[in-house]
Amino acid sequence: MSAQPNLPHRTQIDEGGKATRCDILIIGGGAAGLAAAAAVQDRKLRVILVEKADHVGGTTFRSGGTIWMPNNFLLREHGIEDSKALGARYIHAVTQAMSTPSRRDAADADACLRSKRVDAFLTQGPEMINFFRDQGFRWMSTPSKFPDYHPNADGAVEQGRTLDPAVFDAACLGPYLKYLPAPDGAPVVARFEDFRILTRPHASAHCTDLSPVPKGMSRPMSMGRSVVAQLLKICMDRGNVEIWTRYELQDLLVLDDGSVAGAWAQRGGDTVSEDIHATLGVVLTTGGFSNHQGMRDLYFGKQTRKEWSLSSDGDTGIALQVGQSVGADSRQLDEVWGIPTMNDPRTGQVTEAMFAISKPFSVVVDDTGRRFFAESQPYGDAVRSMYTRAGAGTNAKKARFWLIFDRTYSRRYTIGGLKPTMRISEAVDRGLILTSSTISDLEIQIDIQDGALQATLDRWNAMCVSGKDEDFGRGEDRYQQFIGDPGVGPNPCMGPVKMSPFYAIEIFPGDAGTRGGLRSDEFARVLRKDGDVIRRLYVAGNASAATLGSHGAGTTICPAMTDGFIAVRHMQSLNNDSSGDNLQC
Repeated sequence: MSAQPNLPHRTQIDEGGKATRCDILIIGGGAAGLAAAAAVQDRKLRVILVEKADHVGGTTFRSGGTIWMPNNFLLREHGIEDSKALGARYIHAVTQAMSTPSRRDAADADACLRSKRVDAFLTQGPEMINFFRDQGFRWMSTPSKFPDYHPNADGAVEQGRTLDPAVFDAACLGPYLKYLPAPDGAPVVARFEDFRILTRPHASAHCTDLSPVPKGMSRPMSMGRSVVAQLLKICMDRGNVEIWTRYELQDLLVLDDGSVAGAWAQRGGDTVSEDIHATLGVVLTTGGFSNHQGMRDLYFGKQTRKEWSLSSDGDTGIALQVGQSVGADSRQLDEVWGIPTMNDPRTGQVTEAMFAISKPFSVVVDDTGRRFFAESQPYGDAVRSMYTRAGAGTNAKKARFWLIFDRTYSRRYTIGGLKPTMRISEAVDRGLILTSSTISDLEIQIDIQDGALQATLDRWNAMCVSGKDEDFGRGEDRYQQFIGDPGVGPNPCMGPVKMSPFYAIEIFPGDAGTRGGLRSDEFARVLRKDGDVIRRLYVAGNASAATLGSHGAGTTICPAMTDGFIAVRHMQSLNNDSSGDNLQC
C-alpha cells in the first residue's frame, strides 16, 4: 500500500450553486476541531464541522483529558507561583535536553518560527481557557498534583500546570448526545492522576485520596470524555455549528492563486461527494497518521506497528496527504506522543502500560534480559528509550521488551484491567501473561540466553536494599516518586523481584498519536516550504507539527485546543488586506 495515495487534487471550483457554502469549515471532531468550532464568537457565521467517524471525540474521548498550561488561572487562585517567562524557560530547557544533535540543528533552523509558536501558546493558551470558562466549561477546582515531567529542569514547578476537566453530566446535551459514543460501562474516574492510586488498591489506604465523583448525574463523564462533551455543549448553545458525521475528507478545493476555498468530502457508504466552500478558511484537525501502517513505515525508520497505538481509528494521515498535495511543508514526521502499551491481560485489547511499569517489584528488560532505562521516567521518554534500544531499522519481530514482576506485584497492583483480586491464571491460559516458578524457566519462555535475566534481577534486588538505582536513577525525582507507591520505601519506585511465581508481559513502544505533521505559524496557518502562507488553510492538533513534547501531563490536548482557538480568531480578524500573509522573522 502506498503511504501517499494519488489524491484527485481539485482546482476547479463549482460555482453553479450545487456546493454547500459556509464561513468556516473544520475537518475533524477531536479536541482541536471542537475547540475551533466552539471558539467562533460571531453567531452569524455558519460553521460546519466534518467528522468521518460515527461520533465526535477522536483520541481525546479515550484520553485522560488533561491540559498542561503554565500560568493558568488555578495556579493564581491557589497561590502557586508561575509566569509566562517561567513557562518559556521550562519549555526551552526540556526541549534542549531531549534533542539529539541532528534534531537540535533542525530546531535551530526553525528557531524564529518555534519561538513565535511557543509565545503564541503561552499567551493565547490562558486566554483560550478563560474564554471557554466564560462559555461554561468547568475544570476541577483544585490543582492537579502532577508535577512537571522534568522537575529538575529550569523553570519547572512542583504542581498545578496540569488542569483536569470537571466531571460533566452529558445528559444536558439532549439531541446532541447522538454525536457521542454510546456508554460502554466504564467506571467514572474523576481525574487522570487517580489511576496511580487505582493501580495499587491493596498497597495502602490511599484510596481516600481519590477525587470524588459528583452524585445525581444521569450520565457523568470525566477526563477526555468530559472535554469532548463540554466543548460539544458550547457548540450546541451557539446554534451556528453544524456537525456532519460520517463525512470523510477527500481533497482540498484550491483557487488558481493557490489559496484554499474549501474541501471535497464524501459521506460514508455513498458514492456522491460534496463540495463545501468556506469563505474564511478551512481548519485541518483530523489527527495524525498513527493508524496508517504505510506512513509509519515510511516516516519512522524504525520498528513500529499501528496495533501498539492508543489513537483513534481515524488517525490515517489524510491532513498530511492533502496538505502536501497543495504544497504544504511538514516537520517531525518520525516522532510520536510515546506511551508504553501492552495487551490488557483481562481483555486482550491494547492499553497503556505507563503506570504498570512504574511500580515497585518489577523491571523492564529488552530481549537480552537487561534493563536499559528508568522504568518510572516520563512515558514519552520511556518510549524514546525503547526505540533507541531497538535501533533504527530493526525488524519489528526481533526487538522485544518485557515487564518482569513477581507474586508481590501481582497481589498488590492492578495491571491493565486485571485487579489483584482476579485470577491471573486466566490471562496465563490465554497467553497474555507468561509465568514460571523459576527465573531460569521464564528466561526460556521469553527467549533470553545465558542467565542474563537472573543476573539483572540479582543486581536489581541488591540495589533495592538501599533504594538507589545506580544504573538509571529510577525514582530519584519528584515525578517518578509521584507515580510510584508511597507505601514502599526507601524508594517508592523500587522493590525486589524475588517472590515466586514470576511473570512476564510484553511491553510495546506505543503511542497516543503522531507528533509530526504540517508546518504552521503562530496563527496556525499552514506554510509552504519557502515559508509562505497557504491562504485560508489552518491546522491544529496532531495534524500539525507539535510545539511541545514530554513537558507535563496534557501537552497534547492543550496546544491542540489553543491552535484551534487561534485559527478561528485569526479567521474572524481577516480583511481584504493581504499584508502579513507571509511569515517574517
